[in-house]
Amino acid sequence: MVVAIVLTGALGLLNLLLAVGVVRRLRQHTELLANRPKAVGDDVSAPAVSVGTRVGAFRARSTRGVELSFEETAEPLLMAVLSPDCSPCRERLPLLLDHTARHPDARVLAVVIEEGGAEAEMVELLEPAVPVVVEPWGGEIPRLLDIQGTPAFVTLVNGVATATSVFVPETGGAELGTAVR
Repeated sequence: MVVAIVLTGALGLLNLLLAVGVVRRLRQHTELLANRPKAVGDDVSAPAVSVGTRVGAFRARSTRGVELSFEETAEPLLMAVLSPDCSPCRERLPLLLDHTARHPDARVLAVVIEEGGAEAEMVELLEPAVPVVVEPWGGEIPRLLDIQGTPAFVTLVNGVATATSVFVPETGGAELGTAVR
């Protein structure tokens, strides 16, 4: 009888220690989740420059070797920054292609983030529709647009960001050139 009581007490103590360990681990996970960088798609604010930010004129070289020059003009320029390992980017790619097909005169530039060759498929899909620039995360255009995540769609008018979004214009409730935040 004494052995059964001691065994039951030992099992109860072991159960208490395990419960304390689980609670401690849950607190650690809560802290890690609270302090993690935001994933793309966590919210609908654009991971890029704020509306009203002056970006100015810039130059880039397309994947086809063409030197591109983007001056400060009143004609809107939609810049789509996409990453090949980003599922929201892949979901919005057909919407971007549809937008360019419906607005063939619109000025659009696709910036694909370099991912060790993984960007080739995305570039191949975009090249027939729009000029494409491939740059690393720290490249000139991602720095210029203060890209923090993808997808990022930024509309420039007269060198100033007039719209930023994680949605392609006209598919996320924003017309080209309107402010979305």
